Amino acid sequence: MDVKNFFDFHSYIYNMVRRNRLAKEKGFAPCSCTGIGYLEGLLSEMRTQKAFVCVADVCEESVSRHGGGWFKRRVFTVFLLARYDTRSKDDYRAKLSLCRELFRQMHSRFIVDASWLQSELCYLAVDEIRSRELGGQFLNGCTGLYFMLAIDEPTDLQYKSEEWNAEDE
Repeated sequence: MDVKNFFDFHSYIYNMVRRNRLAKEKGFAPCSCTGIGYLEGLLSEMRTQKAFVCVADVCEESVSRHGGGWFKRRVFTVFLLARYDTRSKDDYRAKLSLCRELFRQMHSRFIVDASWLQSELCYLAVDEIRSRELGGQFLNGCTGLYFMLAIDEPTDLQYKSEEWNAEDE
């Protein structure tokens, strides 16, 4: 059975973080987690890192038809988090602003990358990316935001009789 290899979103984000000047300057470390309730990648590095770009390793998926072809949509969640001094409201605001700016820069890169990804039949939904800011009480000493990005890729849904037992028909 041939399995389609879909776009490696985690590597894409990790490489983006490593190449972004602001992320490098401010010490953002890429990591993964299972979702908002399970930030294990971040927690394991909390003592040694001061900022994180954490990609959830689970995503929402759907399949739909566009123009006669079938596409799988995967929606990924990315957390941008920065540690702050819990005794300073100014530091809290500064770190939240830092996360907002990094998100803006990443969005601008998504727009540029969407063009070359189309040639690979991978479509980033860059026209509207929703984000949600996290309060300072979300994770003690950390603030930031998360956003969700959708990627559409063609998928093969043609019926193949060899995949089915004859007695089932």
